[in-house]
Amino acid sequence: MAAIQLPAENALVRNTVRLLAGPTPDLMTSTGTGFFYQVIHPVTNAAKVLMITNKHVVRGAEFVRFVLSSAPALSDLDAEHQPKSRSDDEFAVSLAGNLILHPEVDTDLCAIDVTMQYGLLLNSGRQIRAMNLDWSWVIEDTDRIALRDIEQVLVIGYPSGLWDSHNNMPIARRGITATHALARYQGKTNFLVDVAAFQGSSGSPVFLYESPWFRQPDGSCSPGTKVAFIGVVWGVVERTVTGELQAVEMPSAVTQVPVMQSPMNLAIALHADAVRDFDEIVFPGIRALQK
Repeated sequence: MAAIQLPAENALVRNTVRLLAGPTPDLMTSTGTGFFYQVIHPVTNAAKVLMITNKHVVRGAEFVRFVLSSAPALSDLDAEHQPKSRSDDEFAVSLAGNLILHPEVDTDLCAIDVTMQYGLLLNSGRQIRAMNLDWSWVIEDTDRIALRDIEQVLVIGYPSGLWDSHNNMPIARRGITATHALARYQGKTNFLVDVAAFQGSSGSPVFLYESPWFRQPDGSCSPGTKVAFIGVVWGVVERTVTGELQAVEMPSAVTQVPVMQSPMNLAIALHADAVRDFDEIVFPGIRALQK
């Protein structure tokens, strides 16, 4: 977990896309959050750009749609802090041959290969307004040792399908970890986040976030901003009409789903280490080469 020199907040909200999924390119029945994750082979420099989301977001779908923003120069901003001459291009991607399911059946995580779509924009000479995570964003070993039970977090996504469609930007929410971010909540590879999550939040990345001061492993504090990727939202804790507590995946239907349970504003997130598993799936043997 390294200190960020450029505005971390700007980078984090450029990591996600509003994801639509459905049986045909023109019929979208599910919505969620996707975020960019790239895998670069350290020897061959071969690269893959993946969009990470939950399995249940694309369940039964054949296509996904998302919008990528680009501009001639991202640093050339207008008065609203948007790149001048920005273009928003919508892509429809077939899941056939591009969908990678996490091998663990109970791990609600998948990746969609969008390398071609990403490359099309890059090859046009335009700059893509997106930030790609990679394995180095996962919390480092030295910071794992000092991780506290309660940490500040940011969750980026599209709750209830809400987004800034005019600027193609997501919604950022701030909260805290409700259980230790590295502990296996109820014996599974999950932890709880004290933040409201709704239909459309599925697939939202969760980041540790400290600013304007961040804590060092020895307990001292330094000025600046520090972030680390720690998880992916997939569900919520709800109370049923009979008072029973349940862990349920968030609805992803485009139409509003009647809620019969009482939300507790507790999101369930997978540990970020599960995302790193895609590195090995894409390039077998790469984990031994990553440093």
